Amino acid sequence: MTTSPLNSATRRHTAATLTALSLTLLALAALRLCIGEDFGWPPGSLIGATQRMYLFGWLDHTGFASLMDIRLNRLVLALLVGVSLSTSGVALQALLRNPLAEPFLLGLSSGAGVGVTAQMVASYYLNRPFGAHHIGALVGATVSMLIVYTAGRRHGLIDPVGLLLIGVVLSTINGAIIVLLNYIPGSAGLRDDLARWMMGYLNETVMGSPTVLIVTLATAAGLAVLLCHSRAMDAASFSDEEAQSLGVNLRRLRAVLFVTASALAAGAVVLSGPIAFVGLICPHLARLLLGPGHSTLLIGSALIGAMLVLLSDTATVCLDFGQGRLPLGIFTAVLGGPVFVWILRPHLGRGIQ
Repeated sequence: MTTSPLNSATRRHTAATLTALSLTLLALAALRLCIGEDFGWPPGSLIGATQRMYLFGWLDHTGFASLMDIRLNRLVLALLVGVSLSTSGVALQALLRNPLAEPFLLGLSSGAGVGVTAQMVASYYLNRPFGAHHIGALVGATVSMLIVYTAGRRHGLIDPVGLLLIGVVLSTINGAIIVLLNYIPGSAGLRDDLARWMMGYLNETVMGSPTVLIVTLATAAGLAVLLCHSRAMDAASFSDEEAQSLGVNLRRLRAVLFVTASALAAGAVVLSGPIAFVGLICPHLARLLLGPGHSTLLIGSALIGAMLVLLSDTATVCLDFGQGRLPLGIFTAVLGGPVFVWILRPHLGRGIQ
């Protein structure tokens, strides 16, 4: 059996693209390890930041300990967050057949944030631990996804536009709940931690803890589950009748995608707080580069997501305006907002006849 030239060319293109993305990610990771942190240098402008990174930080006074204890740990967190959010976005877009679906817009990230915040507040006031934060994040993300998925169905069918609107509203409500919990009288330290976490920072407090291992295993397992169901996800992009005629159990597939997307989003929120648009930008860029096939789309999205969060974290180190480290969420929102409008634009005005 011979292979058509078209299929052979497509495979070569896919392999070359994935190789280029992998090499780019490795280069960005090496760059991040070379860029030092701010340890007592005078805050100020971009020039000051550049001066602090003399010789890319290899000869700063913290030396090898700084590289291993801070830069490498932040690198691992950035990679995990990027992979989790981007692959969660792919799963949600396949689940809802909606190119605008992503964890933040559908309320998963903010729901996970409510779970973590409520868990932190309860632990403080009751003076007892309630388990690792990933438990509260998973519960919050799952409840939010259940609300969106249930409210977005009409006569057993999913309404993509209505579901998106419900997700945006729920995300706003979840944000208000987080702010309300943040204003409950408590220790100033707790309120500062919550406020900082809500803006999208890599959570350095989890470094070296079992939480990182748990999120790593959950991310790897989630990606493996999605890859195993990639062919079914390809078929599910057609109508329900066509997908079922191809032997796809849509009820089972949607349950798998639902749980997996919630778990991936929850893990990312534990490590970084709610970060917007990573799950929207990366699948679309991967789709442009690799096509719609979910087996390569998942891998490409994971690589691009890791690069995006890693670039954002590198930018927080390079940019210093004397007010402390900038949130990651600023950079993803600045990039993701215009991309969201560009993707949404073809869908606007369809109801105006």
